[in-house]
Amino acid sequence: KLWLTLIVKLLSKPSFELWLLTYELCFKCTDWFCGIWALLYTKEFNMMRLHTMTAVCTLLWATERVHAKPNFLVLFVDDMGYADVGCFGRKNISTPNVDSLARDGLKLTQWISAAPICTPSRAALQTGRLGRRFGMTANVLPFRVFDYPSQPGGLPPEEYTIAEALKGQGYMTGISGKWHLGVNEIGEKGAHLPLRHGYDSWIGLPFTNMHACAMGHEEKQFCMLMANHTVIEQPTQMENLTSKLTLHALDFIQNAAASETPFYFLMSYVHVHSPLFTSPKFANVSEGGKFGDNVEEMDDSVGQILAMLRATGLENNTLVLFTSDNGPFAEEGYDVCGRTGGLKGSKGQNFEGGIRVPGIARWPGQIPSGTTSDELISTLDIFPTLLAAAGAKIPENLDGVNALPMLLSGGQLPSNHTFFWHYCGENVTAARHQGLKFFFATQNWGTLTKPSPKCTECCPDGPTSFNGTGGSLCDCGKHDLTFHDPPLVYNMSSDKEERVPLNVTTVPDIASRVAIVKAALQEHYSGMGPAKDQMHTLPDKFLEPCCTGNPIITSCECRDYVPGRVYP
Repeated sequence: KLWLTLIVKLLSKPSFELWLLTYELCFKCTDWFCGIWALLYTKEFNMMRLHTMTAVCTLLWATERVHAKPNFLVLFVDDMGYADVGCFGRKNISTPNVDSLARDGLKLTQWISAAPICTPSRAALQTGRLGRRFGMTANVLPFRVFDYPSQPGGLPPEEYTIAEALKGQGYMTGISGKWHLGVNEIGEKGAHLPLRHGYDSWIGLPFTNMHACAMGHEEKQFCMLMANHTVIEQPTQMENLTSKLTLHALDFIQNAAASETPFYFLMSYVHVHSPLFTSPKFANVSEGGKFGDNVEEMDDSVGQILAMLRATGLENNTLVLFTSDNGPFAEEGYDVCGRTGGLKGSKGQNFEGGIRVPGIARWPGQIPSGTTSDELISTLDIFPTLLAAAGAKIPENLDGVNALPMLLSGGQLPSNHTFFWHYCGENVTAARHQGLKFFFATQNWGTLTKPSPKCTECCPDGPTSFNGTGGSLCDCGKHDLTFHDPPLVYNMSSDKEERVPLNVTTVPDIASRVAIVKAALQEHYSGMGPAKDQMHTLPDKFLEPCCTGNPIITSCECRDYVPGRVYP
């Protein structure tokens, strides 16, 4: 009705009524209408009225920008330990940009990964749901993660992702970096890649970093760089990978700002997963050795992205989250992995060292700066929290909870988690409830029976160890576990190192608390329906990503990366 009325008025003499109508249109529609209106009526109004109208439109435009939907930037590091950045206690590695996020935002000391290993953790970030619900967990290596880029299986198409949800709210969606959630399916090329799950653009690794991708010795079968659905570099040149991923993030934010469109961007770093790699600029610069070089290059990338937010005027309207997919890969060796800050265990385990990771949230003017909270928050919560911040409806089938009230209060409001379930492969081995952690089973460390110079509280000599160069993890099969009934119970406020189990003397009602958790676990399992297994698949040479076509008859070698180019 408003637009039809305007057309009628356009054919008659302008009046005060038209002024009011235009004000209403400017307020309810888009700011560009103001400019069009002013151009249409330059000849009808004198300059004073034109300037007045322009001022009104500018005011309305500014009001709209202030109340625009927020942007979201998720900085997701690979295999970073709880104590690997300065604001979480690391002394010999310089991380001024990550530290600035904590200084200007909320430091979250109990950020818990959805899983202690890559693939199910990343699946949980995308869906807000436990990977067990859609077949993306397994008990033993090599099936706990995707072990080949040519394996069928991956993030199922029916799973609703954070990118799809925000895209439905008018957001631009993008991702740089590691995917590791499947590539091709039999009969469908690119079936599991980011663009099939709601992302508008992506550049990164469809697989992961591994020993076959050691810098300077990259193998084309495992190491390829993709942009959208196109393999643009095979094998990947790891040396300058971070700069390529960062450039895509910068271009994406700049384009979003130019189009005045809200954005969601996932910066999924390949750092600091081993084997370690760095550009020449960051080689041998850190007091923390080669691992420190990796962290400092990652921090420099964070700084570039934050600078772009400032340069485009988007800083104050962007919620930034920083965290890691899981704890450090101890089995790779002490000199090339992260630190847990004294927490027990490491990657692949449900001890705190494998799942408690650094967490930071910054949103200028919304989240109080310089604050710290020990409230429970998880990678599972990213999906519902961002939807809440965007003013969108949150799906009812999520395992994550809306952490926005807690974040906006600077951690003063309690977490919305009543129970939190820690899966080791396909089964819950630990749970959180009311500040306590209950272990129904714990993993057996290989170093208990065979001490190793590589690590402690870990499993360096498992079946997937690459001739002593790492690659193994503690598994989750029955023979890999010691079961506890009653469960071991730890206080997460006073004993996050999990050294002293509680008993009836220290917690008189511990038996009733255990009963409550056991009953809740049974209810949880009853709601865990059957799912198609995505992980127990074997590599298929015909599904191997190849930049030159058929991987059976062509070389699969190329150097087609061009900065800023848009690929199909």
